[in-house]
Amino acid sequence: MSSEGKKLTGIKKAMAKQMIRSWTDVPQFQLSTTVRCDNLMAYRKNLPEKVSFTAIIAKAVALTLKEFPEINQRFVDGLVEAVDSVNMGIASDTKRGLLVPVINQADAKSLTEMQQSLNEIKEKSKLGKFSMEELTGGTFTISNLGMFNIETFSSIVNTPELGILAIGKIAKKPYVDENDQLIAASVLQPVLTLDHRVADGATGARFLTRLAEVLENPTELLPYE
Repeated sequence: MSSEGKKLTGIKKAMAKQMIRSWTDVPQFQLSTTVRCDNLMAYRKNLPEKVSFTAIIAKAVALTLKEFPEINQRFVDGLVEAVDSVNMGIASDTKRGLLVPVINQADAKSLTEMQQSLNEIKEKSKLGKFSMEELTGGTFTISNLGMFNIETFSSIVNTPELGILAIGKIAKKPYVDENDQLIAASVLQPVLTLDHRVADGATGARFLTRLAEVLENPTELLPYE
C-alpha cells in the first residue's frame, strides 16, 4: 500500500528552499564552549520582573554582536552588507513548522522589551501566523532547544546571515573551578556556527569567549535596561 505525498506550500516551502541553499552553498564551521551559569541563575532570580533565560541570552548575544560587527552582517550575491542594528532571528517551533521570526533592533531593547517580543513570537507561533516581513531581514539567529531537554546541538546558518547560536539546557555538571577544585556547577554549552566565507575561526572564538564572559558576569556586563 502506498501513500500519496504532500507538497510543501507557502512559507514552509520558502523555508525549505532557504535551508537547502544554506546547506549547499555555505561552508560552515562550529565552535563550542562551556559557560558556568551560577551567577546567571542568581541574576535572573533577582530581576524585578520575570524574564526567561532565552531573553537574557538574546540580550547578551545582541550586545556581544555590537562588539563584533563583522559577524552581524549579511552575505548577499557575493557582497558583504554591513548592518547597524542587530536583527535577531528566533528559531521557533510553530503550527506551520520551523520558522524564524525576527526581533528588529534587539541590541536597543531592554530585557523586559526582549521578553515582550519573545512572548509575541510565542503567541503567533501557536497559529503559525507570521508575515514574510516578520521572517526576513535577520542578521543573526538563536535556536534554543533547552526546553526539550537537549544539552548541546549544532544548527545550520540561516543564509544570508553569517551566524547562528545553538542553545541547550542549563544542566548540573562536574566542573573544575578557578581554584582547580572539582565541583557541581550549572553549565550551558552553546554551539556557534559561522559562514566561513566571511567569518574565521579566530573571530568566532573571540566572539564566543566574550559572550561567555558576559553570561558569567551578568550583574556587571548585562544591564537590565
